[in-house]
Amino acid sequence: MNREVSKFFSGAFGGIAYAHAGYAIAASNGIIDEPIFLGRKWGVGFMWTEAIVYTAISAALGYLGWRSQPVKLHEVSAPETNGQSKEAAGTPQVPLSTSS
Repeated sequence: MNREVSKFFSGAFGGIAYAHAGYAIAASNGIIDEPIFLGRKWGVGFMWTEAIVYTAISAALGYLGWRSQPVKLHEVSAPETNGQSKEAAGTPQVPLSTSS
């Protein structure tokens, strides 16, 4: 997945987690009623569980989106020169002429 997509969904899930936590606080203080969905009354504990799950998803996507990429190592060498030996500089070479 693209890093930008991970950043976007990290923020989206963070917003959902924030909304669930706010709703759980409001329901526990009696400001709003606990929701009834599919014939079942969903309590405050379930809302906190959802908030924690969404926070974990947001953190994982945030890590994927904002982590630093590993540095790729490049091979560093001297440029090749034409007409010169490919042996290392410290290797002893036999002289071409033996005249003294």
